[in-house]
Amino acid sequence: MNKINQYKKQIFTIIVILLLLQFGVYPCLTMANTLANIVGALGLVGILLWVVVELLDVIKEPSNIEIGIKEDLKTIKKTKRKPTKTK
Repeated sequence: MNKINQYKKQIFTIIVILLLLQFGVYPCLTMANTLANIVGALGLVGILLWVVVELLDVIKEPSNIEIGIKEDLKTIKKTKRKPTKTK
């Protein structure tokens, strides 16, 4: 469940973009109306810009896996074993 919570924003963004394309842009581009075609093209350009911004945001974020590995290494270093006395 943590993995789903970790990528909640990306999943929501992908679903919204696909729904906008399916029910907003594609019908406008296939109509015989020129005004609808122009609105659909502007919508497509807006969605493409949104995708680029989201991809740049994902690239700039440090990877959660790398952060988790670094935290694990810190805890391993902190929990050094004490030598036990042998009899």
